[in-house]
Amino acid sequence: MESAYIDPDIKKLPARQKIMEYSGLFFVSAIHLFLFSLWTSPYYRLWYGCDASFFTLVGRGILNGKIPYRDFFDLKGPYFFFVEALGQLLAHDRLGAFLIQIPFAFASLVLIYEICLLFISKKKALFVMLVYLWGNITTLWGGNTLEEFALPLSLACLYAVLKAVVRNKKTFNELPDLLIAALGLCLGIDIFSKISVGAPVLGIIAAVLYANISSKNFRRLLINIVYILLGVAVAALPVIIYFGANGALSDMFFCVFVLGFSRSTNYYESFNLTWELKLSGCVFAFIFAVLHRDRLKKELSIMLMAMSAATWLLLHLGTPFYYYFTTVYPVLILALILLLKTYKPFILFENRKQAAVLALFFVYLCYYIPSGLDSVQTVLYDRDFEAAEQFYENATDIGALIPECDRGSVFSFMIDMQMFEANDIIPCCRYVVNLPFFIELYPQAQTDILDMLENDPPKWLIIGNDFEENLPEIAGSVFDKYECIYDNAAGQLYLLSGEEKR
Repeated sequence: MESAYIDPDIKKLPARQKIMEYSGLFFVSAIHLFLFSLWTSPYYRLWYGCDASFFTLVGRGILNGKIPYRDFFDLKGPYFFFVEALGQLLAHDRLGAFLIQIPFAFASLVLIYEICLLFISKKKALFVMLVYLWGNITTLWGGNTLEEFALPLSLACLYAVLKAVVRNKKTFNELPDLLIAALGLCLGIDIFSKISVGAPVLGIIAAVLYANISSKNFRRLLINIVYILLGVAVAALPVIIYFGANGALSDMFFCVFVLGFSRSTNYYESFNLTWELKLSGCVFAFIFAVLHRDRLKKELSIMLMAMSAATWLLLHLGTPFYYYFTTVYPVLILALILLLKTYKPFILFENRKQAAVLALFFVYLCYYIPSGLDSVQTVLYDRDFEAAEQFYENATDIGALIPECDRGSVFSFMIDMQMFEANDIIPCCRYVVNLPFFIELYPQAQTDILDMLENDPPKWLIIGNDFEENLPEIAGSVFDKYECIYDNAAGQLYLLSGEEKR
């Protein structure tokens, strides 16, 4: 049995072969998104998703001079919205999101492939990529999520450190300063996106600093901390400049960090078995590292334990939506690769340690294979194009009644952002999505909305179901001032009283 103290003989592939392989990975990435990114893929032309539509709305708003947090109230960080703006610069609406997804998905698959080749054969690498792609059918959700854009950043950090440790035979005390600064830069980008997506990078940094401490190399520890902080500062600088120049720096810090922290500790779902099953990849990785630390290079076992622990802890913040668990892939993939490398040739249930980790990996597969099959069934049999087209038709019927000159004075209650994306309208108030939740988290939001309705009411309101039940105080003010002039299955259109006479 070959030990996982790894010293691979890596030969550079001919350029033509590398181009062919990368071209294949690009094709796989694009087709995977085309089939399973339900809310952005051109295959599902009018299938708008709630969160995906809000994100493209903010990206479009940035291009139109709007500022996140000042004009769009949300908790996700600015780097994510800048990516969305880049997508909208490439193309309008859903297509812009799809086009920007492709290079990120391609980068993730290439990095997974390159990480595999540091340790295992191409055939085994194919198996690892299939495990990732199948799980990603579920965690992709409907597409255009922050987690899928953050994944290649985490994988790039993992690959860079593994390359230094495995190929260049560096210890954690010998990592180049530039690499440490790059880890800090990536952590900074994650911090200004959403802290949970930075869990793998945070784990890598923790492993490096732990190695410095355990070897009593305090000089290296201090240098590494300085370079990490320098990297974070470099990531923070353009954000601070942008929001400072637009007079929205305090808004950004308040939404992303103050309210973001409140959101992360505000549980609307108790910890449960399903939550833990979604995190089973982390448990598999951690237990593998613990049980095989005598057969793994020290740096690898420490890093895998730190990454899996950080990911497990940070993904217990907030709510367990499927797409959050995209963040698990770096630790799952590394553990699976090292498992295949450690046991070569691979013989099932060779010993108790292997049996234990295989059982945990089987738990992961037993959860994600059926959930992936549900998505495959949607693609093959349950593509409800008729319902999507009907919603689009109803939404645009509502939008058609709003004159072009009034489209800067439209707001909504209990309506998801599909309505605004279908009509290419930007809401005139910043509290545009998840209003009942945000009012509970930040009561000032309701005060601001009531003040707007009293002193500067929008001319048009689009209202959805359960408005009175969810927002009774706001509903009272609306019904005093507005009249319903049209309704259909997509919502009700209200006009400010007296405006129809103007």
